[in-house]
Amino acid sequence: MPCRPFSSQVSQPAWLVSLLFASLVLGCTPLVPPPVSSSPLPAPAIVQPDSPFHLPLAGTAILPNQQTLTFARVEQDSRCPSDVTCVWTGQAEVIVTLSQPGQPAQDLLLIQRPGDEAAAARSVNGLTVKLLDLIPYPTTGPSSPADYTVTLLITQP
Repeated sequence: MPCRPFSSQVSQPAWLVSLLFASLVLGCTPLVPPPVSSSPLPAPAIVQPDSPFHLPLAGTAILPNQQTLTFARVEQDSRCPSDVTCVWTGQAEVIVTLSQPGQPAQDLLLIQRPGDEAAAARSVNGLTVKLLDLIPYPTTGPSSPADYTVTLLITQP
């Protein structure tokens, strides 16, 4: 049997079915990505050294010397839920991002661990950033990462 080109081996009805199937799949695929969150980000808070302040997740604070501090994310929250009895109290780790014009941003890992005050603070660019609290405190019920708020304290040595 002689070889024929591929196009002559595919029957016209099979080609037409393939084209219709591809059109159907492409026609059902959304061309516009789904909207991100419609809730606006909170306005940056202006903070002064030695005064505790709260930042919601993705919130930004304006610090002295044109620096900004953003609550980037909760890296870990293994604190024992309030409605459970645990052997270990657990810990929480948050990332805050310190930015200054003309400088690369710096991620700071702050750890809330009972009995370890040093893990809760980081010194950089002439400031010390200290994690005082992370709320809400976990329970066994459902929670959302968007509910997190940190309480921070900025000091200048």
